[in-house]
Amino acid sequence: MMDEASKKLYTFSRLEEIASFLLYEAFKYAHLAAEYEVAGIIFGDRIMSIEPEPGWKPPTAPEALVDWLQQRDKDEDKSDATIDKLTEAWHLSLAEAGSSGRKMPKTREFTSTDIVGHIINLAACVETVINRHLYHLRESGKLENHLYNSLDKAELLPKVLFAFKDEILSRKMSVSRLRHLVTLRNNAVHYKEASVDAVTPSGEELLGIWHEVSDLFGRIEGEPPREQVELWSKEFENKWLQ
Repeated sequence: MMDEASKKLYTFSRLEEIASFLLYEAFKYAHLAAEYEVAGIIFGDRIMSIEPEPGWKPPTAPEALVDWLQQRDKDEDKSDATIDKLTEAWHLSLAEAGSSGRKMPKTREFTSTDIVGHIINLAACVETVINRHLYHLRESGKLENHLYNSLDKAELLPKVLFAFKDEILSRKMSVSRLRHLVTLRNNAVHYKEASVDAVTPSGEELLGIWHEVSDLFGRIEGEPPREQVELWSKEFENKWLQ
């Protein structure tokens, strides 16, 4: 059984480990999302050389959702040579995307499901880091217990505003992109009809979010450090964005 001092060290270290894990997962999903978008660009080029079968027409979706759901299962059993060619072209494009050297414009929006994984993991990482910071402040005698307990129930952004009020008011620190991250996270966690269009950040928006995340981490003790976010952000930009 750990003594009180060992328990506090373990708690801080555990928060570091979880934050580092979440950051790694966030960038893993970011790369998967970019791979999907680049695959779409390659696929668009590849299908230009596909000759449809004589008389082939693109499938049309029924206007009513109920009809589409009923038709979907039936369509899976149909054999269509042209669709088979298109499916193969997509799989080849996806396999090629990571090593193709192709890039996407920074203004292009991410539409793959993987971007949801990035947003959720990144927001969870930021919240873990700010929670650890507040824990450190309490253990250092810089934050009273009643304030700590009250903040423990607060959302992410109020915690950041409390911890860095002076820096934000003096305009030494910006949180506009962090606010955007929270909005994206809320739409991703509570995914619904509106989320389909809401959780589609562009590469430019992601770079802005990562910049503010790295700035936040640079003001807080512990892992992951600011430099890690900056490194992975730059690697992502160099590989996928133009």
